[in-house]
Amino acid sequence: MLLLVITLLGLAAMRGTVMQERMAGNSVARAEAFQLAEAALREVESDLASAGARPTMPTSGCSAGLCAMPVDGAASAWEATSFWTTAGSGYGTADVQVSPAIVRYVVEDMGDGQAASGECTTGIDVSADECTASGTPVRNYRITVFSQTGNGSEVLLQTTYQLP
Repeated sequence: MLLLVITLLGLAAMRGTVMQERMAGNSVARAEAFQLAEAALREVESDLASAGARPTMPTSGCSAGLCAMPVDGAASAWEATSFWTTAGSGYGTADVQVSPAIVRYVVEDMGDGQAASGECTTGIDVSADECTASGTPVRNYRITVFSQTGNGSEVLLQTTYQLP
């Protein structure tokens, strides 16, 4: 009877160890996908900054990672279920590819604006509309990066970016 109890305790301990190992592996895979997405995001920001001119955006849809501004509150192209996994959807492919992971991006035109002057912190008593603008015209872009590792861990990372 004592041998049976010890065997059951040993099996329970092994099961817990295997589960913890799987959780650690998933955590590592997600961290890798996040790091790939962040590297691609910085790459796209750098490409936009060093281009010397604003990118020529398509009039509608997406092409080579550049997407037109969504019309009348419509959903962005990348929100479609199979956008990131379907070839020819219009996404761009980042240079930070690590096999078997995939890293893809889109840059969306979000319209003209003005650069904020100095620090502009919104909070409970201050809305974004109350921030002072410096008058410097800028073009607003939204960069969205999708990263998927070989084991299926996915990360979607997004930022906004301004160009003068």
